Amino acid sequence: MATCIRESHLPDYPIVLVTDTETNVSGLPRSVEVAHLVFELSGKARKAEFFARTPENLGTALFLDADTRVIDDVSLGFEKAEKHGIAIAAAPHYSLADFRDFRQIMIEEGVAPLGQMIYNTGVIFATPHRPDVGGVFSQTLVLARKYREKPWNEQPYLSLAMELLNFNPYTLSPSFNHRGFGELLSGSIRIWHSYEPLPRNAATLEKGYLHRHEKGKLVKAVKVPL
Repeated sequence: MATCIRESHLPDYPIVLVTDTETNVSGLPRSVEVAHLVFELSGKARKAEFFARTPENLGTALFLDADTRVIDDVSLGFEKAEKHGIAIAAAPHYSLADFRDFRQIMIEEGVAPLGQMIYNTGVIFATPHRPDVGGVFSQTLVLARKYREKPWNEQPYLSLAMELLNFNPYTLSPSFNHRGFGELLSGSIRIWHSYEPLPRNAATLEKGYLHRHEKGKLVKAVKVPL
């Protein structure tokens, strides 16, 4: 976690690390503020609790998982969050209904599976105290609590909450949340979302090709016209 923070090129904004009361947070840069919360849910579903309990002093915020590294300009994300409320990228496994058979929950909540997208919650730009955004985060927590015995984290619940509330976020390109799962890459990576080391050639990709992450490096996958 500390390594990911040190390797990031973050804007000159306050950094707040949110964790439980037991996690060891030694070794963090001194500039990082730590917020210890008591959680009701377990695992990644706890993120739904934090989204709904964002400190009042935070305005436009970038919520990041612990395995992310910001390596390029991400100002567009803040700009779009201020305009649309939430700016977020699709998950590599982009079908909400087919994410670990989440269709059963969609149907139970009255949402017909028609190809809806699932967004990856490891990188979220948001204005959390805007009423409509707060509504999305509150609904996400309601769903996470309702289905706490199910095998899903908070990720599909956020996407379902937006469906239920007819909330349309700004969809960022995958460069703002690149997982390195073999998905195609066009241009640069802005946020590397993986505990795997950032490929050395990430900043020097050959133009005219889509690349993908394989065996620790980015390789040419598809030739495209310039």
